[in-house]
Amino acid sequence: MSCPAIRTWRKLPPARRRRTTMQGFHIARTLLAMTALAAAAWTTVPSALAQQPPALAAITDSAERARVEALIEGAKKEGALSWIGVQIEPGHAEPIIAEFKRYYGLNDLKGEYTYAATGAIVTRVEQLLKAKRNNFDIVWNASWAWYKDLLKRGEIMQYESPHYAAYTLSDKHGMSQKGYWVADAYAFAPVYNTVALEKHGIKNFNPTSWKDFVDPRLTGQVALIDVLISTSAAPVLDGVVKVMGNDWLTALGKVKPTLHSKAAQGRDWVGSGEFAVAMFNSPKDALSLQQRNLPTKQVFPKEGVVLIPFAPIIPKSAPHPNTAKLFVDFVRSAYGTQAMMNAGSLLFFGRPGVKPKYPDVLPSSEEVKAIPFNWDTEATNATIKKFRDRVRAVGIGSKS
Repeated sequence: MSCPAIRTWRKLPPARRRRTTMQGFHIARTLLAMTALAAAAWTTVPSALAQQPPALAAITDSAERARVEALIEGAKKEGALSWIGVQIEPGHAEPIIAEFKRYYGLNDLKGEYTYAATGAIVTRVEQLLKAKRNNFDIVWNASWAWYKDLLKRGEIMQYESPHYAAYTLSDKHGMSQKGYWVADAYAFAPVYNTVALEKHGIKNFNPTSWKDFVDPRLTGQVALIDVLISTSAAPVLDGVVKVMGNDWLTALGKVKPTLHSKAAQGRDWVGSGEFAVAMFNSPKDALSLQQRNLPTKQVFPKEGVVLIPFAPIIPKSAPHPNTAKLFVDFVRSAYGTQAMMNAGSLLFFGRPGVKPKYPDVLPSSEEVKAIPFNWDTEATNATIKKFRDRVRAVGIGSKS
């Protein structure tokens, strides 16, 4: 049996049959080619989606997508990121940079992090700016007065990341500068060594207030960051005195605190038991002691702590501006802030919703009680100088 079409074809003259066969062949070949193209298209689209950076996959707004794509292309041409900062340890900065590169598809980017003390950052960056040889794209420091001075001198690049809008806690605590930065924060709180306290006859020490740390029984057993030098510790102590009163400052003088220049020194002193109390330690130092199984505890006093603004800025002379803007976008985004926390950066983030990695050491940004502090008016050089005179007057440090 044969179908009607075949019987009709057989009745055609030979020449006509040949032409009809060739036409059918061409049609079939065209259909096969179209099918192959369609199949390729279906396989290419998912492949392209799979290859695009995660940052782009998360963007639905076309204008924002175009903005980020342009920055990524610029960053690929620049090929490097140079960041100087404090508080974030090198071992924590490395995974942050690695995740930044992955998130934006910048696999060939060379990332470099320089870790330095607050004052050393100020000195180094100022020297580079004066010589017009700045090589840093990101400066991440905790020196509000210096940032304000840089801003006044026009040394900070204006950049309003779209992620700044979510930094409502930074705005609430007066730590934002519109168009230039939003801030996370860190805080100093007391750490004490239970074994060292017991050796000095102080048992069952369960402090809840700043008042507990000026107990006369602690005389000679308190270590304190040198507030006569430190640009961050002096405002913090000033803030505590503001809520506790002048009598508390006088009582602090009577326990004769030993001053130290670096926070790590206070951490090590209290960890070894050389001192029973380190008055100002950060949560990262408290965690370090805890992970070494030392008999130490940190407490956030019920009166609150002073939040120290800690913000990344882009120098106006940044050598890799596209990369710098992308990096700021990353560390201010919901994804990036959580990546920072997961990497071990124990900060009070300026945006809500970041889940603490170590909740027993660091309360969430929403939970911590902040002592009100106006960094614009209460942390000026003149104000801090007057406060340091008060500190000397109660016998803390040199009276000269």
